[in-house]
Amino acid sequence: MGQPTALRARTAKEVIDDAIRENSSATWLLYGFAIVFVLAGVVELAVGSIRQNPISQGLGVVAAALFYPAITATRRTRKENIAIRLLEVPLSQAATEQAAAKMLHLLVRDVLSDKKADGK
Repeated sequence: MGQPTALRARTAKEVIDDAIRENSSATWLLYGFAIVFVLAGVVELAVGSIRQNPISQGLGVVAAALFYPAITATRRTRKENIAIRLLEVPLSQAATEQAAAKMLHLLVRDVLSDKKADGK
């Protein structure tokens, strides 16, 4: 039996890469939803126009408009990924735990919170 290997502390880069990787599947899912909603809306709008059915046309517009929430969520996820990536350098250069905690607090407060930063 060999000696058990000591657990090595992960670097800030490794933790950040893991967070980005976990967010990427959600990002692709949201892109897929946006594409599906637009395509379904356009098809339904075309079918409604050919059949001259205003209900189908309205449903097509609603389905196509559903891409907006998906794109908004995707943009928010991308913004969070960029913020996390930009945090890598200051975290790796933080001299104390308090400095690192302060940077993380600012990230959560300014970027990752659900409040919109632009005041809308």
